[in-house]
Amino acid sequence: MLRKIAIWIVKNLFILLLITLIFSTAALDMPALIKGLFTDIFQYSSPEIQKEVVSKLTVDCSGLGEKSIGNGFLTIDFKKIGALCNDYKSGKINDNDFFSSVIGTAVPAQFEVSKYSPLEKYNAAINFLDKNKIIYFAVLLVLLVLLYLFVMDIKVFIIALTNISFSIGILILLPYAAIIAYDKLAGIDTTPILSSILQGTFSLNVKAIISVILLMILRTYTSFIIVLGIIFLGAGVAGKAYGLELRKQSKEPETKTEKKPEKEEIKKTKEAKKRTELEVDKWDRERKRTTKEILDELEEMHRKRMKEKEREA
Repeated sequence: MLRKIAIWIVKNLFILLLITLIFSTAALDMPALIKGLFTDIFQYSSPEIQKEVVSKLTVDCSGLGEKSIGNGFLTIDFKKIGALCNDYKSGKINDNDFFSSVIGTAVPAQFEVSKYSPLEKYNAAINFLDKNKIIYFAVLLVLLVLLYLFVMDIKVFIIALTNISFSIGILILLPYAAIIAYDKLAGIDTTPILSSILQGTFSLNVKAIISVILLMILRTYTSFIIVLGIIFLGAGVAGKAYGLELRKQSKEPETKTEKKPEKEEIKKTKEAKKRTELEVDKWDRERKRTTKEILDELEEMHRKRMKEKEREA
């Protein structure tokens, strides 16, 4: 029991550390995250609100040197986007590119993050991983050695590794697939968020807030992570098939061993039945012979009496 618990702890620690290492490759660059998130919010909003926002951004481009639009989320300095307005009006860039470029000029190159915020803790963890990858890999190697020492069987160890691989593949791909499915079924809609940004307010629309959270999660997925998830999942599926084959092979000798006693029992039963039939037949013959002998004796006695009567007469 303790051995199983130890194996479970080692496997889950390995999965947790490896997942953390994988997603650390997509360390969040806050300025890039904000720019990308606002771009996603624009793309997943209605065409009407998109046109309205772009119209608001391009209003009175002739006075760019004096004007700015500001709210609680962004402060857009039109001095930096004069060329963008001209490109947009001349048809060189579309609505989406124009909005993304404007957001890019509005987002600062660096953010001051509170020491007590989750993002600061995340950045600290990522920095630790970047600076101590050798220690990290050493810990993973130690966990693998411990896992082997607990199982002490190469086949069981391989199956355990494939189970770990399957779990990692699921943990990577399942959230991604769930978000894609949610977008297909319910639809990611950020129209209320973009509308509130335009009005300088904050929307409490639950579906819109969920949509923004899902878009933030998608931002952590890179092509490398998705491909890695597919590889891990494929290896896990292959390992499970290998495990099923091993279990099937281990059950075949047991089945053969179980059939032998059955055949022997049937053989013994047939032999016993045959012996019983022979004994019954022998007893029946003996019974018949004995009856015949009794009748012969009675007949012989009858003849003797008849002869004695004839003599007396």
